[in-house]
Amino acid sequence: MNFSYRADIDGLRAIAVLLVIFNHIGLSFFSGGYIGVDVFFVISGYLITLILTHEIQSKRFSIARFYKKRVVRLAPAYFTVLSVVSIIAWQVMLPGELTQYFDSVMYATLLMANIYMRNEVGDYFSQGAEGIPLLHLWSLGVEEQFYIFWPLLLLLLVGKVSRKYTWAVITTLIVTLLFYAQHKLTQNAEKAYYSMPVRAFELLIGALIGFLPQLKLPKKLVQSLVWVSLIILFATAVYFDQQTPFPGAMALIPCLATALIIYLGQCSPSSNVLLSNRLSTWIGRISYPLYLWHWPIIVLFGIYMQPLNTENQVVIVLLSIMLAFLTYQLIEKPSKRFVMAANYKVIIIGFLLPAICFIAIAKIVDIKEGFPDRFPQSVHNKQEALNSFAHVIRNKCMDIADPKALPDSDDCVLGDAKSNIDFLLIGDSHANGYTAMLDVWAKDANLRGYDVTQSSTFYLPGVQRSEANFNRWRKLDKFAFRNDAITAHLAQTHYRTIILAGSYVPYFNDKVKLEDGVHHSNAEIFKNGFMKALKIASQSSDQVILLNDVPRLDQDGVPADCNLRNEILNTHVSCTVSRKNYEAQLAAFNHIVAEAKLKYPDLKIIDPTKVICNQQMCKIMINNVPLYRNKDSNHINDQGSRQLGIEYLKQYGNPLKN
Repeated sequence: MNFSYRADIDGLRAIAVLLVIFNHIGLSFFSGGYIGVDVFFVISGYLITLILTHEIQSKRFSIARFYKKRVVRLAPAYFTVLSVVSIIAWQVMLPGELTQYFDSVMYATLLMANIYMRNEVGDYFSQGAEGIPLLHLWSLGVEEQFYIFWPLLLLLLVGKVSRKYTWAVITTLIVTLLFYAQHKLTQNAEKAYYSMPVRAFELLIGALIGFLPQLKLPKKLVQSLVWVSLIILFATAVYFDQQTPFPGAMALIPCLATALIIYLGQCSPSSNVLLSNRLSTWIGRISYPLYLWHWPIIVLFGIYMQPLNTENQVVIVLLSIMLAFLTYQLIEKPSKRFVMAANYKVIIIGFLLPAICFIAIAKIVDIKEGFPDRFPQSVHNKQEALNSFAHVIRNKCMDIADPKALPDSDDCVLGDAKSNIDFLLIGDSHANGYTAMLDVWAKDANLRGYDVTQSSTFYLPGVQRSEANFNRWRKLDKFAFRNDAITAHLAQTHYRTIILAGSYVPYFNDKVKLEDGVHHSNAEIFKNGFMKALKIASQSSDQVILLNDVPRLDQDGVPADCNLRNEILNTHVSCTVSRKNYEAQLAAFNHIVAEAKLKYPDLKIIDPTKVICNQQMCKIMINNVPLYRNKDSNHINDQGSRQLGIEYLKQYGNPLKN
């Protein structure tokens, strides 16, 4: 076992942390920069196993001493960052957000951040994850959970069995856990991403290195193999993306490349200009606090609605490096002397006491419901609107368990609850978002409506919808099931009015695939299915209405809570979206609608956005009520929908009366 300083490992740390940061600040060139975490896992597995094996062989190992050293290594910088981020969170987070944040603090304090992220956040790459300040701590949770079991297993192996047998056991574990990881990935990729058992094979690959026979290789061959491995690392960081099935088998590529670099450095030490230069090794030494600081800084920029343009990307990187250096110099280095202190003192003072303090604070914040008195009532009103979800309010109607059946009409009333149903609302979650608006109009007109909305299901009879899933297409069976049920229902039922609504943009991009057995392009299939829908609806009603969709916020980078943030942060960021962008996104759909209007001249088109859009821009708040759902770029909230209906009535009258 070689304990001499390894400059190449610090260089690997530098590459790992920079890849993660470049990915997080939005450099599209490094779309797979998240593999930096996997590099860290391999390095960690190697170094910890090296240390543990040496201590076991020299009869100096104890569990308490091992965890004391982990506390000295991790806790000072960890609790420093938690403290600073928590103070800032108090200043800039709303009550609900603060409560959620301190929930994540409690899990992070107990080294279970990955469990919190898996259960409460979900998809690591989702838009909602971008506002979670402690999201990145999931990887530390994985490591520390792994190190609950790994020292105990090593105790059973090292010194008890031959190195060859130990190598075989670890290899068997790697293969077994790799198959397990691949299985979990196919079951639920979002949850698998954070799972310790899913990631364990990566740490074990690092652990295996120390038990492999050391070969004497020519220096030029070693240097060539190191460069090949580095090229593989950078290639994965460039060519992997959010659609790459990960972790699992694909994680083997960066992990094995990292392991080969470490192994070659162990067998035949040589200098690599990329790994061993002074800048790389310096960044490697501060890589831990650099990793801790960079993500909360990115989230803070997002909270203040600052774009991740080139200027801000540079500021984030430099600020992260500065704080990492200060943490390393003022916190980490001085704390190393505590490695000589008694085990119990370090564990109690360095970990248990800070953990108890953070858990106590988290409980108080939870009991006090995020201390709402920090903000005026207008802030709470806006937050309430942002979190009013139509699909939750109408949960007996939206997305019922059986997509082959329609929901009970008594659970899905819009307007007056009289005996006769006047109109039927068909569509997806965007149509569901319009239910409060339609409820306002229906009550004003003394009408009763019945909505049979289902997420991701615009009415396109005879069409099958598939969605991209790790570069493969997955059929959305409920789409065809529900539309077949609607077609069968309309064959037997006549309505005064049928209203069609939905999210139209996704059908014209590469994230959705449509099939009808005849046509080829999405546009052709959508057009054919849409014309069938209008034919069926026209035959089953006296009038067909099509509702225009609302603008999407993502292209303009405007958060749904933009107006609210301006109020609490005293900022003056523009909270509007471009009318030009809105029209461009719907151009393909509107072209089809224009053709449909020629074929079905009685088709009535209602544009609710007339009350929020002018020729240049569209507002995201109406009557001082936010229009969109919190952390969402395209669904309107229930209260905003209701205000949309009220304002439309004031300005244009009731479109359901005509």
